[in-house]
Amino acid sequence: MKLIAFGDIHGRNSWKSVLDTTDFDKAVFVGDYFDTHENISPEQQLDNFQEILLYKRSFPEKITLLIGNHDYHYLSFTTDRYSGFQEKFCTPIRLLLEDALQNRELQACYRHHHFLFSHAGITRTWLFNQGFLFDDSIPVEQFVNELFIKNPQAFAFTIGKNQSYTGDDICQTPIWVRPTSLSKDGIEGFVHVVGHTSVHHITFFTNKILLIDTLGISGEYLVIKDNQIQYDKVQV
Repeated sequence: MKLIAFGDIHGRNSWKSVLDTTDFDKAVFVGDYFDTHENISPEQQLDNFQEILLYKRSFPEKITLLIGNHDYHYLSFTTDRYSGFQEKFCTPIRLLLEDALQNRELQACYRHHHFLFSHAGITRTWLFNQGFLFDDSIPVEQFVNELFIKNPQAFAFTIGKNQSYTGDDICQTPIWVRPTSLSKDGIEGFVHVVGHTSVHHITFFTNKILLIDTLGISGEYLVIKDNQIQYDKVQV
């Protein structure tokens, strides 16, 4: 079994060369398809996400698309506005994202053995606040994905005791929590594979958080082959 995973996309199309030239069984995108600090126009971001959706629709079992905070703030059920929000292109981005949601092509997390993928990570405090029972009656990934469908507002930015406006709080949601808080309160038994926090190289933050938001710096993407962690680089 060979799984590959991409950190935050932010309009970049370097993922295409990987999917076109690499043999894999599963590809996971951890979200943030929109907003950019690079010279990538809104039109290019839209076209890029449409191409990602085309791959998903062509290979629905092989491609898993997670949602990030820079996608979430375009959706109609929230008034959240995070950095980089593109007001002039809000409507076409929203329509494209909500069509994908309607078709169940976007989800909040994905589990592969003991690897738990989400945009930013899943804390025990956030799960408890959402009513998770911690009694093995329902897998955590099922609970989180069903919650995203039934109550997507539960994923909005949340100010906690730390009063952190960057998301560094254990009550934060799976699209916002930062590694320091996740390391203290992440749900046990998993390696949390996350984007959201940009790093130069794919690296562990403590022994239970794997940071993979590297496309904009080193161009690395994650490879898990037979449960062994590796990495490769996109060809640009």
